[in-house]
Amino acid sequence: MPEPDFRPVMDDAALPNDSAEVVEAGEKKIALARCGGKVHALGNACPHTGGPLGRGTVMDGKITCPLHHWTFDLETGKCVEGVAWEKVKVYPCRVQDGMIEVAL
Repeated sequence: MPEPDFRPVMDDAALPNDSAEVVEAGEKKIALARCGGKVHALGNACPHTGGPLGRGTVMDGKITCPLHHWTFDLETGKCVEGVAWEKVKVYPCRVQDGMIEVAL
């Protein structure tokens, strides 16, 4: 199995706990979120109407879309408030040398 292609997307110190940001990795927009000290990377578009998850609210291991308040689990991407079968893509991420990196 090949090594994941991790790409640096943001300075680790620029993402406070319980917050989210939109970043670009290659040509993809990614929602980065830090909750409980752990960084998560998800597809930025909410499946409901494409709302920017990286502009949402982060709390208790979940991120809530700012448009219509659908909520997704940061670990699995599964919708926990909204339509239960929906989910967003979760990307591997890590902190390396002070940078948050996302694998596409």
